Amino acid sequence: MYPLSEHRRRRRSAGAFTLTEILVTLGILSLTLAGLIPFFISNYTYLFTGEQKLLINADIRDLTNEMVETARAANFFVLYESFDPQTVAGVTVRRDSNNNGVINANDRCQAGEAGNFLVFVYYEDPYYDARLFDGDTTNNPPILTVEVNRLVLYWTAPHRSISGETALYKFDTDDYRSGTSWSTPWGITLPVTVDSATSVESLLPPSTAAWAKSNQAAILVNDVTGLASGSLGFENFQNRSVLVRLKILHGNQAKRVTNTYNFTITPRG
Repeated sequence: MYPLSEHRRRRRSAGAFTLTEILVTLGILSLTLAGLIPFFISNYTYLFTGEQKLLINADIRDLTNEMVETARAANFFVLYESFDPQTVAGVTVRRDSNNNGVINANDRCQAGEAGNFLVFVYYEDPYYDARLFDGDTTNNPPILTVEVNRLVLYWTAPHRSISGETALYKFDTDDYRSGTSWSTPWGITLPVTVDSATSVESLLPPSTAAWAKSNQAAILVNDVTGLASGSLGFENFQNRSVLVRLKILHGNQAKRVTNTYNFTITPRG
C-alpha cells in the first residue's frame, strides 16, 4: 500500500496532460479551425450574394411593371441628358444640352441619343378629326394644340439619403391632383394647352440639384448606373421607344452585388 500522500500525487499525475499533449491538441484544433473558417466565410458570402440578387430581381420586376404601366397610357416621351447639370463618367450632362441658357425642344435627345431624364407625356387632342386618318393626304385639317393632363418623370441623381449612391427617382403629377384641378410645386396648373406659346419644357420642374433630390419624388431604386451610351440610363430608339439600360447594385461598400437591366418600353396611348 502507498502512503495516502503518494496515492493522491499519483492520482493527480494520472489525470493531468503533459505539455506535449497540450501542444499537439492545440495544433490539431488550429488545423481544424483553419479548414472550417473559410467554409463559414464562403457560405456566408454565398448566402449574402443570393439574398442581394433576390433583392435586385425584385427591383427589376417592380421597375418593369411600373414603367410598362406608365408607358401603356402615355402618348409620347421626351428624353434629356440630365435632370440638372451633373458629371457622368467625367462628362458634364445637363437638361440644357447645348448650354445656350434656354431649355427647349432643341435640347431633347433624338434617335440614337441617350440621357438620364425621361418624361412620359399624356394629352388629349381637342382638335381630333377622323379625316386625319382617312388616307387622303389632301384632306387633313391642321393640328393646332393638345391639352397635356399628366406628366410622369424618371431620372437618375445622387441619392438624397445615402452618400456615394445614385438613385432612380420618379415624379408623377397624377399624385398631386386636388379636386378637379392640378396643383404642382413649381407653379404650373394642369391640364394645360401646349401650343406654340407653351412647350412641354415649360411644364417641368426646375433644373436644380435640390429639385433632383426632392422629397416629393419617390425613389424607385437606391443604387443604379447607366449602361447606355455615355454611361447614361435611357436611349431614344428611333423616336418611338425607350431603351432602359441600367446596372442595379445592392449590398454594401465592402461587397457589391450587381445585375444588368435592359428593357424596351413604347408609349401606346
